[in-house]
Amino acid sequence: MFSVKVSSKSSQRGFSLIELILALGLGLIVTAGVVQLFVGNNQTYSVLTGQSRLQESARYAMDFITRSARSTGYFGCDPDNDKIYNTLNGPWANLFEMDLTSPIQAFNYTGDGVSTDLNDWTPALNVLPRMTGASSSINTVEDGTGIDISELVPNTDILVFRRVEIPGAPVSEITQSGADPITVINEGDIDFEADDFAVISNCEQAALFRITAVADGAPASSGEATLVLNRASGVGIYENAAGVSLSDQGIPYGNAIDSQASTVGRVITDIYYVANGAGENNFGQAPRSLWRRSGTGAPQELIEGVWDLQVSFGIDTTPNDNNRSANRYVDFNSVAANDVVRALRLEVTTSTIDVLVGDEPTRRTFVQTISLRNT
Repeated sequence: MFSVKVSSKSSQRGFSLIELILALGLGLIVTAGVVQLFVGNNQTYSVLTGQSRLQESARYAMDFITRSARSTGYFGCDPDNDKIYNTLNGPWANLFEMDLTSPIQAFNYTGDGVSTDLNDWTPALNVLPRMTGASSSINTVEDGTGIDISELVPNTDILVFRRVEIPGAPVSEITQSGADPITVINEGDIDFEADDFAVISNCEQAALFRITAVADGAPASSGEATLVLNRASGVGIYENAAGVSLSDQGIPYGNAIDSQASTVGRVITDIYYVANGAGENNFGQAPRSLWRRSGTGAPQELIEGVWDLQVSFGIDTTPNDNNRSANRYVDFNSVAANDVVRALRLEVTTSTIDVLVGDEPTRRTFVQTISLRNT
């Protein structure tokens, strides 16, 4: 008897070297495609984000400047320019931070496009509140609060607005032209402090003075809380002159019954300019920024990515024709003495911060015309 034994032999075989090389090559191609897609999407996202931020910077810059422009020239109810009195020791020309005789002005860059010397702007910047060292300044009430001229960007303009803070605090009683102190209703809208510069005004006149002390006063006849604002005299140009009247005409502010639109508000001078920012972008560069110096404080960086600021003034060369429209746009230094400024044309150029094309950011210019209410 015979038996037959059948044996099966299974053989296992791995990938050959050629197959491994082909698989590796295909994997690298797929991986490279995924990486390239990711990089492309990331670049697209960065560009879109940069452009979105560029537009946002322009919107905020226009908003800040427009707010200042709308209220520039407001000094109270509606006093005539020749009825705004200066009760400080210094003349208006030496009081840049509170010079109410110039509600709006600008400095136009006329230099070589590189330097930032005082004479590179027209008019020259010698009157501007500016730093003269690491911690010293000139034309400023508070030392060390000036603008660093060396950080200004060439080819950009500087814009200045002056106004009285709105709303003002009504006087609580009749205020004679020689009054000291001045008592106002404490409505909580203005937080008066010693060394503030303020304007008392009605519909006929206004006067600039320095608040030297603030105290709570006795309740007014209406029962409302009051503040007492002292205006003691001193010797510096920013101090109150001794014996100077709040009204050359001897006209009082308010009466014994009500304020008669007589109010006290702080003087605000806003200076807008483009300078190098305090931070850095992703490439280690300092982006250009819009800065503002407000009142008598130090400059503050408002918005990164503002590349340029250009301004022109819409003037009415025939102010007595009952047409309040501007009929010509000029630089500030071309505004004649008899011209009335009706509008302001802004050109704000903003740029991307962390997105560069070559070595330069993407830029876009926005233009807006603002009608002025109080000039």
